[in-house]
Amino acid sequence: MNTTPQADLPTARALRRRAERQRNFRLMTLWVLCPTAAAAFYWIAIAPPQYRSATEITIRGPQAPQTNILTGLGLGGMAGTSADPRLVVDYLQSPATIDMLRAKYGFKEAYSRFSLDPTAYLSPRAPIERASEYWRHKLKVDYDSSANTIIMSVDAFSPADALRLTQGVLAASRAMEDHLNVEVQLASLQLANAQLAAAKRDYDAATVRLSRLQGSQNVLPMDTDAKESEALIVQIDPQLAQLRVNLAAQQAAYKADAPQVISTMAQIATLEEERARAVAKAKAAPGGGAATHDVLTQAALLDYQFFQKSYYSAAAAVVAAQPEHANQSFVVSFVPPRLPERSNYWRRLVNIVAVFLAACMLFGIGSLSYSVIKDHVQ
Repeated sequence: MNTTPQADLPTARALRRRAERQRNFRLMTLWVLCPTAAAAFYWIAIAPPQYRSATEITIRGPQAPQTNILTGLGLGGMAGTSADPRLVVDYLQSPATIDMLRAKYGFKEAYSRFSLDPTAYLSPRAPIERASEYWRHKLKVDYDSSANTIIMSVDAFSPADALRLTQGVLAASRAMEDHLNVEVQLASLQLANAQLAAAKRDYDAATVRLSRLQGSQNVLPMDTDAKESEALIVQIDPQLAQLRVNLAAQQAAYKADAPQVISTMAQIATLEEERARAVAKAKAAPGGGAATHDVLTQAALLDYQFFQKSYYSAAAAVVAAQPEHANQSFVVSFVPPRLPERSNYWRRLVNIVAVFLAACMLFGIGSLSYSVIKDHVQ
């Protein structure tokens, strides 16, 4: 009787299980422990700790007065949401800020110290494109539109460097806002002067026209039909003036083919046709010369009053656009930068745990997939 195979069967199974455990351990060492050990070695021994200094700012103050076509017509300028905070955020991440930090705040010295980590070193002669990419990893800027606040933080490899660069970023934001104020003031003043010159020409022309008509003499009295036509023209002229003001405002705010613009133009055309008929009727009636004179005088008076108002508004806009009268916005740092007292050395060790968990997850998925494929093949 041959009993040897039966006796050796448990031993063979145990050897196979031991071999599988050893293979699984080697695979785990390769796919889990090696990446975790590499990450631990990098974060503990190679990557230098970083210090973070932060500040919070807000942009306060009204915007510079808007002296566009609407203010020239005696209407208020179209208000809009200020884009200054977003412009400041973009400026802080631009090469212009890096140039300022290089010149005044030791940007090169802060990031060109020797380090075993090649990603932490920036050559002092690095091109601006490489410096900009590197700077975006060190500067964190968050804009809260609801609270109108900007949170800025700078990472550096020493507390003094972090504080100095954060102060430089704060100075750059203030310089950018001052530059915006100057540009807006100059543009507003130029536009206000141009509108004042145009309003002055119209006002002078209306004054001369009214003076000439008021100095002439009527020859014949007007009859009842002519007076009714004149009364109708007197009613139409203010409506036409108001519609033209509305049309100017709509053309500044909407496109030329907008429904609002087309509707207003149609109303103006209708009233102009009605006015032309009334003028023709007044001229055809007895005493037509007097009727024409009175109609033209009344129209000239309305034009004079309208252009006078426009001229006064344009003059007031010029005064408001002067730098000494302009309202300026400015940067307020309600949380000033401070010298950091602790680095991120211990906090970044969480990355090692994250690498370990990710490696375990990938290893588990790979082992499960291999077992399923193996069972399917067998």
